[in-house]
Amino acid sequence: GGLLRRAIIWADSRSSEQVKALLSTFSESDIYRITGSRLSPTYQGLKIAWLRMNEPDVYEGTYKFLQAKDYINLRLTGKFATDFSDAVMTSLFDISKLSWSPEMISALKVDNSKLPEVLPSITDLGKMKSDVARDLGLSESCRVILGAGDGCSAAVGAGAVEVGDTYLYLGSSSWISTITKEPLLDRQMRVFTGAHAIEGHYFPSGTMQAGGSSYSWIKDMLYGDNFLYRNEQDVYSYLDRVLLDSPSHGEPIIYLPYLLGERSPIWDSNARGTFIGLSASHKKLDMVRAVIEGVSMNLKWILDTLEESLPITSIRVIGGGIKSNIWKKVLANVLGKTLTVPENVDEATSIGAAIIAGVGSGLFNFSAVRRFIEDVDKIEPIRDEQERYLKLYSLFKESYCSLRKTYEGLAGIRRG
Repeated sequence: GGLLRRAIIWADSRSSEQVKALLSTFSESDIYRITGSRLSPTYQGLKIAWLRMNEPDVYEGTYKFLQAKDYINLRLTGKFATDFSDAVMTSLFDISKLSWSPEMISALKVDNSKLPEVLPSITDLGKMKSDVARDLGLSESCRVILGAGDGCSAAVGAGAVEVGDTYLYLGSSSWISTITKEPLLDRQMRVFTGAHAIEGHYFPSGTMQAGGSSYSWIKDMLYGDNFLYRNEQDVYSYLDRVLLDSPSHGEPIIYLPYLLGERSPIWDSNARGTFIGLSASHKKLDMVRAVIEGVSMNLKWILDTLEESLPITSIRVIGGGIKSNIWKKVLANVLGKTLTVPENVDEATSIGAAIIAGVGSGLFNFSAVRRFIEDVDKIEPIRDEQERYLKLYSLFKESYCSLRKTYEGLAGIRRG
């Protein structure tokens, strides 16, 4: 069979009504206990429920619902499978039993025959199909390893493979994860637990929706992409240079980075991006700096939440946003932690995927990860900057709490 429709992107929150319907019959604390995560309209299980209600022909005609990597594996090998790391993020999977949850499948009225088999990330799916190997110019003896989701691959690529290792990913979305031997069930359900590629390991995480994408948005809104006349490589390098050279102690602006709603730590799909404190004296650069600071403060909120249960002393940082010198500096000062920067920060997820494939192929084990990852920089926080940011951070959290009802009202108007 073939594809029945275009994919629904991960950040799409069209299934908000499915979340509400489920919560009217199922306790969110029970859902969290089973899945290790609160409900989010961005999760696959809720999107499947949306398809069942809104596109029944697509739902009924579907043999298996697959993640992107699993569809590629299907084309390569003819086998239907997903791994623990992706299954955990569907709202249909039991984090403790590492199996599909009958309770969640029943609650969302999903046909479990439409869900793939779940296997470890390092599973060898066998040889590539001969016709596919020929089309790709590869040997027919080439083997395919199942692989992992982006967060799990990023953890490996960041070098976070031992209990206590913590990493921060700064990409379009952003998150902080720390490695444990058990799922972390937060009483307020502010963080979720993912399954690591290493058997018996987990990574409690807090993920925000619009990290680097907040920066891309403000860049496009205020500057566009035509900066060749300034002899800069691109707009980002220009902004990095001028922000490093400009004072950071001007009249403050608070930016709430909720362009796509938010997951951790507030779990509010109604929240929206907000600037607070704008005056006629502010310039474009002030707004860009506020975006960097606002994203960093939401990440601190996530970090503080994790630290209520787990000690964290230093953080490994990866993702395209870490190429920015100003962002590394702000992050270290806002988080109040030493940041360790590995080489190839923007390719860490791909490196992690390759390492998982190497382990699955029997070439080495996960203890060899650090052979592939060289640390190239350490960023230390500056005390005076930390103290200033702590004051702004307190106001940042207060601002969201004050606006929560406003966001809810705006959402009601959007829905008509």
